[in-house]
Parts: sequence; C-alpha cells; structure tokens
Amino acid sequence: MADWHPLPTEDLIPSQSFQELNSQAEAIAKACPPAEMPSIDHLKMADYNLVYEPSDDTFLMLDALSYEFKDQPEKLSKISNVLEIGCGTAVSTIYLGKLLQDAGNMSAKLHVTDINKDAIRIAKETAYKNGMIDSSFITHRCDLATPLMDEMDGKIDVLIFNPPYVPTPADEVGSEGIEASWAGGKDGRVVFDRAIPQISSLLSRPGGVAYIITVDDNKPEEIADILNHTYNIQVIPLLRRRARNEFLSVLKFQLK
Repeated sequence: MADWHPLPTEDLIPSQSFQELNSQAEAIAKACPPAEMPSIDHLKMADYNLVYEPSDDTFLMLDALSYEFKDQPEKLSKISNVLEIGCGTAVSTIYLGKLLQDAGNMSAKLHVTDINKDAIRIAKETAYKNGMIDSSFITHRCDLATPLMDEMDGKIDVLIFNPPYVPTPADEVGSEGIEASWAGGKDGRVVFDRAIPQISSLLSRPGGVAYIITVDDNKPEEIADILNHTYNIQVIPLLRRRARNEFLSVLKFQLK
C-alpha cells in the first residue's frame, strides 16, 4: 500500500521553471556517489539527547559539498574562510575541512556557530577526532553569526546552514537546547528569514557561495525570489532527495 501524503496547498506548488530545476537537482542527487561521513564513533546516544544527530538532511548536505568540491583542487585552493551557522556536530564543515586538507589548503579557517553549548563542545570533539587543526577550526557560541558580522563581512567563501526548517508553533522557536535544531516556526522560516541579511553580507565578493537545506514547506521558490530581487543573489536547487514524507533540497546561493 502506498504511503498517503496530503496534497500540497496552492502556495507550495512551484512554477514550471522551478519544477524543472527541482527535477535537475533530483537527477544530480541520484547520480552523486555518497560522501564519506566524518567519524562520529566517539559520540554516544546520550550526546544525541543534546545535539542533532546526523540524518537525511546532513547526508544530503555532505553529498552537495562532495559534488561541488571533491577532486576540485583549484576551487578548494581559493577558499580562505568557511562558516557553518548552527553547526550541531559540525560534520559538514569537518567534511569540507578534510577536502581542503587533502588539496593542500592548510590555511583556510573553519568557523562554526551554535547557540547550544553542548553542540559547541561536541563540534570541538568531532573536529579533534577527525584531525582538524585547533588553530583552523574555530567555534563561536552565539545566535546565528551575529558577533561575527563586522569581522567577517564579505569574507566568507563557503557558508553552510542547515536551519531549523520544521513548521512549528512560534513559541517553540529560539531555545538554547536541542529544540533549536528543528523548530522553525511559521512555514519553518522564522530562523532562516532572520539569517538572510547576515548571509548576504557575509558572502565574499566575487564568488561567495552558500549551501542551505530546505523542505518544500519553506517555499523555496519564494526564498529564491526574495534573494534575487532584494540581495542580488542567485538561488537554485542544487541537490534534492525524498526523505520519508518530505523532499529535502540543498539550495545554492551565489552572489551575481
């Protein structure tokens, strides 16, 4: 018996052109070999009561980073600063860090932020277990990237963000615990919408790029329109894959 899923409401049905982009992103995801997850063998079940456990969205982000950067030494050589907002275990940044190391780029700085103190602790442990150099892996306990805005304005070459995208009641948004990793408020967009101005300011010029996880409930085509018209940033679905009852996409943001 097929799974039952409610029909999407009219405001969630993308235009023909965006549907075509989604189809291309699905094809890329199917063709992509799975990226190798950084080691998380040191983590216990108790840790996942405190920080988001890598799941389908994490794996899709790793595959997107692999698609964009693996065996691309020229691209990797041009990266000076990486930033992951809301890092959790930080496996996405650590994966990119390992690609940078393999390409001989030992000078790139890997910045990660999280409002959850346990996420910061676990990110540091995971970086250490995967051979990241202390001086290059830099943690910041904060909301989004707020305290980094002056220092890092226009300097982030690669930005990674797996925001809390689940539509929830507004009062579930903004905690400092594990709930902050999924509670997204109206349309699952409350935290993401707050981050948009920061992301647009942080990306380096030219060529700065961001990779953001969304689900269809987040209205990704509306996101693309806002970024295009307000911030002059091009947004396309890069990889897209079904995970149980939803479609996950990695949106690629790039300054025009």
